[in-house]
Amino acid sequence: MGSEISRCVEDMTGSLELDICEQANKDEGEVAAGFLYQRPSRSKLATMKSTATGSNSRMKRSWYVLRGWPDCTLTTYKDRFSPAPNGVIHLLKCDVKAKPAEDDKFHFQVHHSSHGSRHLFAESNSEMNRWIAEIMNVIEEASAMGGMEGNLKKRGGIRLHTWQSRWFMLMGTELAWYEKPTDSFPRGHIVLGPQVTAAACDKSIGGEKCVFEIIDAARHDSKRRREFACETTLDRKYWVEAITKSIKSQQRLNRERTLSSQLSRAASMREEGEGEGGENGEEDEAGFSVSNFLKNTFGGNEDMDDGIHFPDAKEGPMQKHSSYLVWQTKYFQCVDGELRYWKSQASKEKGNKESAKIYLGEIQQGSPSINPIDHTGIYIATDTKIYSLRCESEQEAKEWLDNIAEWMRFAGMQ
Repeated sequence: MGSEISRCVEDMTGSLELDICEQANKDEGEVAAGFLYQRPSRSKLATMKSTATGSNSRMKRSWYVLRGWPDCTLTTYKDRFSPAPNGVIHLLKCDVKAKPAEDDKFHFQVHHSSHGSRHLFAESNSEMNRWIAEIMNVIEEASAMGGMEGNLKKRGGIRLHTWQSRWFMLMGTELAWYEKPTDSFPRGHIVLGPQVTAAACDKSIGGEKCVFEIIDAARHDSKRRREFACETTLDRKYWVEAITKSIKSQQRLNRERTLSSQLSRAASMREEGEGEGGENGEEDEAGFSVSNFLKNTFGGNEDMDDGIHFPDAKEGPMQKHSSYLVWQTKYFQCVDGELRYWKSQASKEKGNKESAKIYLGEIQQGSPSINPIDHTGIYIATDTKIYSLRCESEQEAKEWLDNIAEWMRFAGMQ
């Protein structure tokens, strides 16, 4: 009886196939989302014993999320509500194609000359074709937008003055490096914000001749200046030009977003009757006009291209899960691209130095995020640590998340 019920449930779920694009969260940059099966590697298959339930039991079912530019990734999660990914497939310069079906599953392959192949399986032929089409669109977008990847040498690490060979990937405003091309997660990355510059060095450094440097004027630590080495001067020229283009594109996009936001607000205020004379720059009784509004925001029309409108700073208490596995109340402030916290509000008001700070440029993809079980919680994952925070209410958690995201967008981190 139980087996019959299970088969009925499987038949019902199969007939109620959901569109992978409808399941995607468009606000988070997702293009498609859904369950897929992955075949274990040959080495794992060799050690696995066959079971009575058949060969399908050897396939692992996971939740996959396809993201477009600037991520251009296919990310796998344990299930739909897992906050952290299990793995990432970088789609730049990949190829995808259908393969012969296996074990009643519809098989397709994502291949990269350096990363190798990933074999995935869908429940139906239509679902497989939809995945292939959407992945191909993302691959084409990554190529059209100027994504780059390749081997470079990075100066630093445990021994600060040694050169380390790494696999680099430039996507949008993030330059990330991996120990090898097949790694899912980067060893480190640089966010190419508005205060970052890249330039070729005119002399050899540490025995390397084709060196370029990236300087982040917003930082005041050992990571303010980074040095990278290429095989040839032509390679260096391509990397410096691509990085500079990414920085300028993000600066232009930030100005366009800010201008669009301010114009929308101005139009909304006029519609509410707060600025009836705004079209010709005439002020209403409240002293509002579109021309003055933009002038105050950007510092005048003559400086509009270079004007910067900083997001509002946010501060207040939150609980932080400590290394002692207890919740401790700290006083947080999000400002200038950093999330800082003190032992208490009194400590901050006395002018004491913060206990620690999280540089928002080091936050990993998909973070920060709301705890899917307790919506008052916030996860923040950096390259070296995961922070678990808790607010008094869901609304407060959302406000913190929105403010952090606004600072990240302003600095070109999203």
